[in-house]
Amino acid sequence: MKKAFLGFILFLASSITAYPQFFLAGGHLNGGLPSGRFKQETGSIFIPSVSALLLYEFPTTPLQVGLEISYGIYGSELQKRNDLFPGFNQELRLRRNNNLASGMIVLRYLPWVNTKITPFIEAQMGTNYLYTRYKIRDNIFETESIESGKDYEDWVIGYKIGTGIQIPLGFNDNLRLELRGTFQDGGNVRFLQKGDVGYDPDEGIFLYDFRRSPLQYMTFSVGIIGIDVFR
Repeated sequence: MKKAFLGFILFLASSITAYPQFFLAGGHLNGGLPSGRFKQETGSIFIPSVSALLLYEFPTTPLQVGLEISYGIYGSELQKRNDLFPGFNQELRLRRNNNLASGMIVLRYLPWVNTKITPFIEAQMGTNYLYTRYKIRDNIFETESIESGKDYEDWVIGYKIGTGIQIPLGFNDNLRLELRGTFQDGGNVRFLQKGDVGYDPDEGIFLYDFRRSPLQYMTFSVGIIGIDVFR
């Protein structure tokens, strides 16, 4: 995957043609499906996320470069327990969320320019941050938590290769519907999934069953992109 990413970067650097320049910005709704070893560790989980994208289009190449940040939750679990605190027997709500945030540098190549429907090839490189948080509350309507904290966190470098198209929206020439698919690979990372944290009431401690694998998954996205947003 890393060699393919570097090869794509070299291909982009060699593409020269006359082309206008402007900024693009927008957001996506994403759905991720694990593959490879990540799927073996997690099963068929679904990773929903939202992302924001900002791109700059170079004046002399059919190339866009920018940044995409995203956030999603790949598992949530609620437990109702009355043994979390010694001598306190009231039933409490223990909510635990497994979170995935990322920040990626984005490079896009446009094989055809000045067309109504614009296809693109995309490469990304950046950081994935996985962390699990918990909150203990009296009830569902309580905004203040009795206790909250982070069970675990880890981060890993990731690489993405993908492709997509932009389709103009008829009511506004500067807005486009974007459909995209990407595949991510990277280094090994430790993480927790739903059901991987237990509790020992005698000792008053959480028990963790960590998983480890490369963060390999496919993402399918739909979003709205604004063209020439700062002019």
